[in-house]
Amino acid sequence: MKEYGYKVLINGQLSTNKYRYPNEKREVICSTTLIQGHGMNIIVDPGWRDEPLLDKMREEQISPESIDLIYVTHMHADHIRSIRLFPNAKWLGYGKEIDNWRDKISDADRDILEQLQPVAGEIYEDITIIETPGHTLEHTSVLFHSGGKRILVAADAVLVKEYYEHREVHVISEDKELAKQSIDLAKQIADIIIPGHDEPFEAF
Repeated sequence: MKEYGYKVLINGQLSTNKYRYPNEKREVICSTTLIQGHGMNIIVDPGWRDEPLLDKMREEQISPESIDLIYVTHMHADHIRSIRLFPNAKWLGYGKEIDNWRDKISDADRDILEQLQPVAGEIYEDITIIETPGHTLEHTSVLFHSGGKRILVAADAVLVKEYYEHREVHVISEDKELAKQSIDLAKQIADIIIPGHDEPFEAF
């Protein structure tokens, strides 16, 4: 089993979080994760805020040209639009999710959908695609090992820590019962969870 290093480049946030800031509206920010090792630089969910991502990469001394693979967990705009910053990388998406969005994707994002290469099973060696449906019908998460721990880039299968704790899902989820089952799965398979719109936390 190959192990990898990782760094959360952007910690996400929801527009509103009834447990943390119930009376505020904030900018929606997606968590963006860099996975490194075995000669590969991989980004999961580049998000849609170009300048903060570029600033963070400069801080970490990582150039956009050095990114080999980008994987998007699902096709919501806040998770995918900054993929355009990485024209030299291979753009990957889950084949079933790509197909699910062919008739639904906005014109603004159709170029991304059409350039994604469909994958299943693994993004790269021992970096596994996990089906976590519900938020979208073919939503996926990404599981890998780091420091002897199982790291799950859950994306919107787990929105924030409080929603995980309360088994709560996003109001726009395409299938809310499936989404709750995906939270249950995350609890079973992960030691550390990187949620779609929050800081990483230890699974409990």
